Amino acid sequence: MELDRKLESEIRAHGEHAFPEECCGLLIGRYKNGVPVVTEVRRMRNTNEGSRNTRYNIDPLELISVDRELENTDLEMIGIYHSHPNHPSRPSETDLKFAWPNLSYIVLSVRDGVADLITSWRLDIDTEKFVQEKITGEDNK
Repeated sequence: MELDRKLESEIRAHGEHAFPEECCGLLIGRYKNGVPVVTEVRRMRNTNEGSRNTRYNIDPLELISVDRELENTDLEMIGIYHSHPNHPSRPSETDLKFAWPNLSYIVLSVRDGVADLITSWRLDIDTEKFVQEKITGEDNK
């Protein structure tokens, strides 16, 4: 996945701002030779009605709205990001349960309010497990 430093900083700031709750948002961009290239990160509201410290939900109506907005452009939703407050930056069993194929999932660890390690994952449909994908881009190589 290609993600430049500015967009990564936006994700990190969102995670710190939302702490101790999970933040969540969309990765918007395009695929270049099969590689997801993020051109925009868009903050979404965590609409989880339970503990937002350990779970996130994105309102399906907001997803539909973004999908319609991107419909006549060369951009698409290529992934989702969220934070793990005081937990590692790897997907949880819940993340795996609700993962969609063909999307990238960025997970940001936020330790005591400070953004830490950021990783990206894709669901392998054959094994039904996440596979880590390398994050590259301007200043991320």
